[in-house]
Amino acid sequence: MKKRCLLTASILVLSIGLVFAAGAKESAKASGDITLRMSWWGGDSRHTPTLEALKLYNQRNPNVKIEGEYSGWDGYYQKIVTQIAGGTAADIIQIDQPWLNELCSKGDVFATIDPTVIDISQFDQSFLDNYCTYEGQLKGLPTGTNVNTFLVDVKLLKESGIDPDTVWTWENIVSEGRKVHQKDSSKYFSSATPDIIRFWFEVYMAQLAGGVVDENKQVLFTEEQGTQAFTYFKSWFDEGIVAPFAQTSLFYQKFQENPDWINGKMATAWDWVSSMDKDIGSKQNIETRKFPVMDGAKNTGVLMRPSQIFVVNNNSANKAEAMKVVDFLFNDAESASILGICRGIPATSGAREVLAAQGAITAMAEKATNEGISQAGLPQSVWQMNSEVMQTMQDVIDEFGYGRLTPQQASRKMIQSLQSTLASL
Repeated sequence: MKKRCLLTASILVLSIGLVFAAGAKESAKASGDITLRMSWWGGDSRHTPTLEALKLYNQRNPNVKIEGEYSGWDGYYQKIVTQIAGGTAADIIQIDQPWLNELCSKGDVFATIDPTVIDISQFDQSFLDNYCTYEGQLKGLPTGTNVNTFLVDVKLLKESGIDPDTVWTWENIVSEGRKVHQKDSSKYFSSATPDIIRFWFEVYMAQLAGGVVDENKQVLFTEEQGTQAFTYFKSWFDEGIVAPFAQTSLFYQKFQENPDWINGKMATAWDWVSSMDKDIGSKQNIETRKFPVMDGAKNTGVLMRPSQIFVVNNNSANKAEAMKVVDFLFNDAESASILGICRGIPATSGAREVLAAQGAITAMAEKATNEGISQAGLPQSVWQMNSEVMQTMQDVIDEFGYGRLTPQQASRKMIQSLQSTLASL
């Protein structure tokens, strides 16, 4: 049911344009007390410092009160889409980078960043151009530089007879990884839930075919290539590299809550550096490694993009003040110190300097970031990141993972379903 939230939310997005097309926007308050709302997702490690930073802004600007609206990841996208469509969204909103194009395409949703209010000189311009613009306009700012990372439990690998310093390839993930389940049938090499199998599929397909969907809404892989990919991932199930979907589907989009991961029964995890600390929790013996890359890969498939993006609601009655808050969060040294790496390695050079001087960027986070940057592939197309396209991939992967489709059937259905979805966008 949770998997359907993206599809349901994408339908709600269609009404956004109508909301912003109707009527004049409220005029900003010229003076007096101002109340702003800011929404984000995360855990306590993000909530607490964010609230502290907003409190500091209020102390410096007593006439400005900022109400935090925060929650976990589950259901956040649907909530934001519903609020935007209903005209009740917060003034400042944290969004995931893949949503930017999708939401902006539905209407005049987010304000264009004003460089006279927000100092954008501390950001890498190409990073802004590649990930934060829509039709040539800067619509948001990256909270951090986020990259994929491959977490390994060195203790469990050793106990399973696997060298923890193994350089991982697609082949030895199977030949070595099977040892974990062979040693103890309750344990597995990978913690992958159905949604993470989709991420792995995208990495594999990026290396094999360059990607899944290109900027022209064309499927990039052939039926033969898709069959090769699904045949490979069938070996993950056959060899006990991953647990059956019947077990892991309970933790869709929240693998870190799986007791088997928490209790050291799963040896590796695909993750983002920005959520790594939260997902590791109190686990010990976790290190990071590079991802497998096949010979002759067209694209590594390893993603580097903003941890999240802060945007300003274009329907806000106090856009100018909201912009000032965003500038404070990104460019104030004391704010940078408070926020730390709660949204990943900061995207501004100034904040990185502040944290480096304090030793606040952990060696593990720095290592994982450097590994990810060294392997980073090409950005995914906006169509591959579209929520309906992702859901289409997920639906086929679910059928395949439950054994209802052969690799060839899964490949054929994936291509046909993607073509149908893309034609409707």
